[in-house]
This record gives sequence, C-alpha cells and structure tokens, in this order.
Amino acid sequence: MKETKDTRTKIIEAFSSDGCPLCAMLRRDELDSLYQWVGQSGEGDKNSERRKLLLSAGGFCNYHFWRFERMSTHYGSAGIAVQLIEKLLQILRTHKQKYFADVIKYKGGHSKIRLSDNNVECPLCCELGEKERVYLKELLAILRQNEYRSRYEKSCGLCIPHLMKVINYIDDISFLKFLFETEIDQLEKVKTDAVGFVAKRYPPLRWEQTDNEESSWFRAIEKIISRSGA
Repeated sequence: MKETKDTRTKIIEAFSSDGCPLCAMLRRDELDSLYQWVGQSGEGDKNSERRKLLLSAGGFCNYHFWRFERMSTHYGSAGIAVQLIEKLLQILRTHKQKYFADVIKYKGGHSKIRLSDNNVECPLCCELGEKERVYLKELLAILRQNEYRSRYEKSCGLCIPHLMKVINYIDDISFLKFLFETEIDQLEKVKTDAVGFVAKRYPPLRWEQTDNEESSWFRAIEKIISRSGA
C-alpha cells in the first residue's frame, strides 16, 4: 500500500512538471536505472545476475546503449562489449557466411544478427515498460477522483502516445470524454504558446516572451511524440 501511495504522490506532483506527467516520471526512472547500470559495469560485476540479464538480452537497445556509454567510463562499456563480442563471434563461427547471405536475401536486405536469447529485449526498456503500465493505471485511479481533475486540467497533460495507451484501460465513456476534451484544451494552450514563441523571435519582442512560451517548443514536441527514446 505504501508503494502505491508513493507512486500516486509522485504522479500528482508530476502534474506540475513542464510536460507530460508520465514522461516526467519515466524520464527520472530511466536516469536512475542508468546510474545503477553504470555503477555495476565494472570487472567485479561481470558475473553478476544483472550482467547475465544484459548479456541474455544482447545488450541494451541502440538508444539506451549510447546513453549508457555517455554516462559510464569507457572501461565499463568496453568490458560489456567484450562479452557481447564473444557471443557475436560464436554466432558467426557457428552459422558461417552462406547462412547469413541466404537470410539477408530472403528478407530483402532487412536483417540483423540477434544477440538476445529467446527474443529477450533491452532490460531497461522492459523495466520502463512495466513501470509505465503501473503509472497509467494509477493515473486513471487519481483522475477518477474529482479533487485532482482541476489540477490535471491546468497541467500540460498527457502526450498523445500516452493518451492512446491509457484508452486501453478505460470503459467509462464519460471519463474518456473528459480526457479527450481536456487534451484538446491543453493542446490549444501549447499551440498558443508556441505561436507566441515564434512571433517574438527577434528583439525587442524576444524580451517579452513568457516562461510558457520559452518552453513551448519542448512541450509541443513531447506532446506529439512523447519523451526521447520512448
């Protein structure tokens, strides 16, 4: 119960973030998890359960691998890369060139070597996906209480990708109507701020840009496509 309460409090507080509240939550979770992975990237962790999970997945996805690299030492990245290259060499030596040539031709040139075991996916993507599902359900529980609706209406609201995902958990048409009408109002606000931002591009009008106008470019992009790497 305490964990649910903490999650609920964090989501409500995220209403005050300058963007989609769930994107704000997941962005923080992603950073925290990356720091944990970086902290366990040394030679002393090469046989840890966490490293075994990463190797089973064939490493991180492209996005998270490069984020990990930017945050870690080159030694940690190199150590993980050595273990992945060992898997890659084993695959190449097992299947030989004829196998890969046939597969690539069969798929029209759109193919890649999978280092993951049994289609195991990027562990960080999986972790964030699980948390996202928890947040979506908890957000709906919060918004079913009228006392929080006005606070949500004043926020930036959900990005379009999260709005589409949350629909999967809604059966109440009137509740869905509230979310869609609120989304339209929030999008209009972002649009107005973005128009003002562009209109006041040059001095002396630039010095008259409001805080909301100055951050409108970020909110507008996030509204459309969600957070980076989603």
